[in-house]
Formats: sequence, C-alpha cells, structure tokens
Amino acid sequence: MGKNNTNSITENEGGGKSKAIWNDDLVAIYCEICVKEVAKGNRSGTHFHKIGGVNVVKVFKEITRRDYDKKQLKNKWNSLKTDWKLWSSLLHKETGIRWDPAKKTVDAPPEW
Repeated sequence: MGKNNTNSITENEGGGKSKAIWNDDLVAIYCEICVKEVAKGNRSGTHFHKIGGVNVVKVFKEITRRDYDKKQLKNKWNSLKTDWKLWSSLLHKETGIRWDPAKKTVDAPPEW
C-alpha cells in the first residue's frame, strides 16, 4: 500500500515522481527561502552547500506542505535563472524597455 500525500499539488508523469506545480506565491516563498540561506552563508559560487540545500528543501516543505525534492527545486532554480537572464538582458541592453517601479510594470516604446 503506497503513501497517499494529499498535501502535495503535483501532476503525475508516467508513474514516477510527480511534476511540481508552481504558482506565484510558491515562487515567492521559494525565493525568500533561498535568499535567507545565502544570507546564512550556505551558498558560495553557483550552488548551495549541502546543508543549504537540505535547509531549502526542509523549510519549503514546512511552509508550503509540498513534498518537492531537491531536484524539483533545483529545476525551478534553473528555470528562474534563465528567466532572470532574459529579463536582465531586456532591461539593460539598448532595447528601449525599462521597469517602472511606481506602476510595477514594464514600460516600452510604442513600436514594441
């Protein structure tokens, strides 16, 4: 008899580990947890130290009640990193796009 985890919102893919489902609130929580681990000194260079990774998984599960494993969280990290690179590139190159902090929106010329 398998363990029934009703607290994890996921999509099952082929009977293996379920796919993590992310919404804006979960992403914000995940980012906050990662920032705190970096501030504790549990990340140097490009990845978390072992204890930092363990802490991220543990705290994420405690807060969200979602049983996402290290690989799922790392996949999200990589996805967010890719998005950030694109975002940063659009804002810092000569694209005419800028961030409006008052409106919290992207401001672009009419030709965009």
